[in-house]
Amino acid sequence: MKFKEFTATQIRIARPTDKFEEIIDFYVNGLGLEEIGRFEKHQGYDGVIIGLPNADYHLEFTRHEEGSSCPALLKIIY
Repeated sequence: MKFKEFTATQIRIARPTDKFEEIIDFYVNGLGLEEIGRFEKHQGYDGVIIGLPNADYHLEFTRHEEGSSCPALLKIIY
């Protein structure tokens, strides 16, 4: 499949972590970014979306109820 006229409108960098609360504290309280959204218990995952309001990019951090299941950096492009 070829995408000849593809334009991404949002970019989200997602990463699992076992230091969920510490990550939120660093990015929100330390760097001054905002918590844009949050989800809980979605197939065993909790997550937080952090970034600048009205920006087309943001960070997503997740934790699994059984610990971090995937140490790799995930990129989600919308």
